[in-house]
Amino acid sequence: MFGPSFRLVKLCALILVAMVFYTLARVEFLAWNWNLFSTKPFADILWSFVVGWRFDISAILMMASPLLLLSFLPWPKAWEKYYSTTTWILFSVLQTPFLILNLIDTEFINFVGRRTTYDSLFVVNEAQGKFLNFFTSYWILFVANTIIVGLFIFSVRWMMKKTLQTQTLQWSEKGKRLKLWFAHGFLCFVALVLAVVGIRGGLQGKPISFVNANVFTVPLLNNLILNSTFTFVKSFGTEKLVRAQYFSDKNEMLKNLNGVNKTSSLDGRRPIKPQNVVIIILESFGEEYLGPVAGKPSYTPFLDSLQQRSLNFKNAYANGRRSIEGVGAVMAGIPALMAEPFISSHFTANYFVGLGTLLDQKNYSSAFFHGGHNGTMFFDSFMQSAGVEKYFGSKEYGNSADDDGVWGIWDEPFLQWMVAQMDSIPQPFMTSVFTLTSHQPYKIPEKYKAQFPEGPIEILKTVSYTDFALKKFFEEAEKKPWFKDTLFIITADHASMHYREEYKNDIGSYRIPLMLYHPTFKFPETDTEMIVQQIDILPTVLDFLGIPEKEKNYLGSSLFAVADKVAVNFNDGRYLLFAKDHYLRWVPGEPEAKMYAINDRESTKEIIENGVRKSELTSKLKATVQYFNEGMWDNKLYYPTR
Repeated sequence: MFGPSFRLVKLCALILVAMVFYTLARVEFLAWNWNLFSTKPFADILWSFVVGWRFDISAILMMASPLLLLSFLPWPKAWEKYYSTTTWILFSVLQTPFLILNLIDTEFINFVGRRTTYDSLFVVNEAQGKFLNFFTSYWILFVANTIIVGLFIFSVRWMMKKTLQTQTLQWSEKGKRLKLWFAHGFLCFVALVLAVVGIRGGLQGKPISFVNANVFTVPLLNNLILNSTFTFVKSFGTEKLVRAQYFSDKNEMLKNLNGVNKTSSLDGRRPIKPQNVVIIILESFGEEYLGPVAGKPSYTPFLDSLQQRSLNFKNAYANGRRSIEGVGAVMAGIPALMAEPFISSHFTANYFVGLGTLLDQKNYSSAFFHGGHNGTMFFDSFMQSAGVEKYFGSKEYGNSADDDGVWGIWDEPFLQWMVAQMDSIPQPFMTSVFTLTSHQPYKIPEKYKAQFPEGPIEILKTVSYTDFALKKFFEEAEKKPWFKDTLFIITADHASMHYREEYKNDIGSYRIPLMLYHPTFKFPETDTEMIVQQIDILPTVLDFLGIPEKEKNYLGSSLFAVADKVAVNFNDGRYLLFAKDHYLRWVPGEPEAKMYAINDRESTKEIIENGVRKSELTSKLKATVQYFNEGMWDNKLYYPTR
């Protein structure tokens, strides 16, 4: 083989090595989360690997492109030793961090519900000081991944040190030399073309993106297709929002939004006396965790009993997949319709009216409780922007003996402490609490381990513990004089791991509980089957308290305003709209959305004959997208009430 050309061969060999290890990382991803994949058809899992190689090639070549260009250069033969050493070191430096990222996502996928993207870096700040606890919780994964990374570096070095038989030319062989240099130049050109095609993911019109991985209706299988290198690099530096305009007439846009409805079943029936409000946001509580399944005891006996005494909305959806998004939706009415969470984006400096600010105008006291370490996910600073007067975190709690060693204070003692603190908050008040324990690594206090056994998935034992903590919270709250004049709103920040087959899909990935409980007030007759979402909580509180909105965010509406409502979500470049009868899946740039029956959880049959309904729902979806995007870019999320 001609000397300079063997460098291309060596580099191709390194790319194949990387492909093997990316496949190994995908195998680990599958094996570690097998309880989530066990019911999926084997053919679908196998096809995920095949399609995934397209994304692996793209990701690996993106990282290897500097070395590809380096291999084109005519290095003197005497430099070959240095070239070999430089290449394996640079290849390892460029590829290893991203291989580690893929291995980390084996468990991190359970935190955020998708592969790591650039906007996920805020989690690094949250993990500071917790690495020892992560290691003790996932030591098997740490050891396995350390071995995999070590083998990768060793394989790369071994491949570059392996000697290939090469042909050295003398000056006397000038004619042959020119021919071989011409051949080398041609090979370089071919390699460059193949690299460009590989990075683009094929010869199609546009380079592949997140949406090209949406091969299945089950999000988990699509995440098996993707690799974390691809999602991280593709999300870096991209424009977060597109200035799409689907309606030139603003009034036409507004009439397609949930907030256009002004009527309320509370009109003339609100409590005369000022009411307190307590909002309970449960960490990772998917709607599927409530109630008994197949005759087995429920994991949430207290919440089940509370549902029977509450206004329980059966079709409630989260507005995002992460805690930082859920809190922004509940406390500020802002959905997660862009890749980056609003709280950590540059749009957080935009004008917005939080629940604390709105209630302060009516002399309400306000506080937000979270057992996490102060500064977690910027909650403390965000609450200031939302007008919440006081923030109570683990620092204010002040007893490290009740710290779980990872995220903060156990739910039971923290909720009991919250009740005691509320005694000193002047009425009327609005308080909110975001629970903590039902989160990876799913630990519960040692004294309760026998009381709350393991379930089909590990989160369920912490769900039972938090349900128990809520029971004790309400038992203590019932003794307080403010209890009888308090509206309790119970919901979750987002859904989480699935164990019931009917929830392992797009719909189940956003279904959360949402109930209103009041000890003495009788709610008016309300359609509890209609579509509701987290951003409806803020206008619901205002509606219940009889506080008029001087300026309105039209994305949400009161739970007492009955209408043909929809919930819209965004994930990796794809929009989902959930209505009472159908749901849409739409990627901007595609000719039209795809519509399915809401009970067709696996999207097995696209509905094409109901054109009127599809057009109606598409208008609602596009109006939501345009309203949100314009609101972010133009700092105009609110319109004067009419």
